[in-house]
Amino acid sequence: MENIELEIPMQLLAAAAICAAVNDVRFYLCGIAIDKGHIVSTDGHRGFACEIEGVSADLPQIIIPTESVNFFLKKLPAKNRKANCRLIFNPRTREGELRFDALIVKESFVGHDAKYPDRQRIFPRAVEPEYKGIYPQFNWAYMYDFQKVQKALGGKGLLTLLHPTGANSAALVTFDNTNFDHAKGVIMPLRA
Repeated sequence: MENIELEIPMQLLAAAAICAAVNDVRFYLCGIAIDKGHIVSTDGHRGFACEIEGVSADLPQIIIPTESVNFFLKKLPAKNRKANCRLIFNPRTREGELRFDALIVKESFVGHDAKYPDRQRIFPRAVEPEYKGIYPQFNWAYMYDFQKVQKALGGKGLLTLLHPTGANSAALVTFDNTNFDHAKGVIMPLRA
């Protein structure tokens, strides 16, 4: 099989890195997946997903280590992170590279050999326009991280909206006034 080459907005990589696990026994959660035309990340308590324009849903899943994404982004000045980077990946060897050719910046990685959780099972399917019921409790640190996600997507960190679905079920998070208004987050409520 030939190398896969994709154009990925660096703002999506930065946003996804915020919701990925840091140290988890489920090593694949310490990565960012390109799966079914979407960029996806989760740590089991919260998640992020956004469709990537022009990326086929038929491509094999790619899990990029979060550490590699963070190293790559740190090499770039903030003003250049609004552009796209290239992802080059060999599905046979799982070797890949993130590249930003305008500044000759690259980061090599070996993709995780695992299956990433299906985002469609994590995200709520239907959200009522106005929630009625017992309001769930959430981890405030995760809520604050979603403001960082909104900023990474090109917003000001202010229009991060929470849409609860029940006292014990996942809530949808949306990001208005960004370059990626179709991006979504999900957060699990605290258990008593």
